[in-house]
Amino acid sequence: MLIRRPRAVLLVTVLSGSVIRAQTPLPEPMPVEPVTALIDALRTHDIVGLNQPHGNQQMQALVLSLVRDPRLPLAVQDIVLEHASARYQDAIDRYVRGEDVPEATLRLAWEDTVVPNNLGLQAQELIRAVRTLNQTQPADRQVRVLAGDPPIDWANVVTADDLRRWVELRDAYPADLIRRQVLDRGRRALVVYGQGHLQRAMIEANYDTGPWQAQTVMSLITRDPKIRVFNAFTLLRDGSALPELASSWPTPSLVVVKGTSLGARDFAIYQQAPLGGQRMAMRDGTIIPVPREQWIERPLEQQFEALLYLGSPKTFTNEAVPATLCRDQEALARRLQRLRFVPPIEAKRLQQACSAP
Repeated sequence: MLIRRPRAVLLVTVLSGSVIRAQTPLPEPMPVEPVTALIDALRTHDIVGLNQPHGNQQMQALVLSLVRDPRLPLAVQDIVLEHASARYQDAIDRYVRGEDVPEATLRLAWEDTVVPNNLGLQAQELIRAVRTLNQTQPADRQVRVLAGDPPIDWANVVTADDLRRWVELRDAYPADLIRRQVLDRGRRALVVYGQGHLQRAMIEANYDTGPWQAQTVMSLITRDPKIRVFNAFTLLRDGSALPELASSWPTPSLVVVKGTSLGARDFAIYQQAPLGGQRMAMRDGTIIPVPREQWIERPLEQQFEALLYLGSPKTFTNEAVPATLCRDQEALARRLQRLRFVPPIEAKRLQQACSAP
């Protein structure tokens, strides 16, 4: 005989089960050696996203270790660099294949980028590292460097609006490049880009992926659910962004965050929007602030698959302005001329660095 349980009993049972599941602690992530983990990810994913160093020498050392690893050409065919200008793709292709390219031409690939305060030193090191790696590889296993920065022609940049039009392409251009040169050709790529570009949804836009202004490289790529992406977030800030348990991890380490206590934390703990964390929305073509009570919470694991730990941010060091740039009066004047389009502090920093004894 079928025994019917009272609805009240069923409700208590269901609710009790929910409470029990909610109180079950999530496992802590397990740190692993990052270069091997990233190479394994490259073998099984179409795209692996890794933070562009932006002057951080610890991050640069990790990226160089990955690029110099002899296992890399067996796992990936392309490396997409944020701070390399697509205007000079042909020169980059010839150089990494081992051909002779005039230094005066090659250096423009990392100097003539859309971001005028980019020194380009780390892109230069990575491009040279790929050339060295390819010298040990057969022709059919050489790694290509794809320049992700839009092909700006600085000779035609006269006003701030001229520059803005190129800045607005800094996510759409590389996303289209990756689609055409990597995904449509059945290849795999390591994408070395700033973490703002690698977010699946911009925290600055309160995770609204509707407006074109709110798109990132990764939001555009992952519109196709068939694309397999492994995205690594790097802990570069101090304070609450650094989990207490990370102090026991080896340096460097990588942890997969999905289904873990770290992955469930609000992404805002790890990264905030600029301007004090203020979030913005697009309404009828106008950018307006989003009230604090309307800010959406989104777990880290919905933005990134993994977290890369490089040690305490207190130990980090940044690249310095090279003496060669300060001595090259023509190049220095050209850079200062371009810096007029960004906040004055950038030009002041460069002038102070070059005047220091």
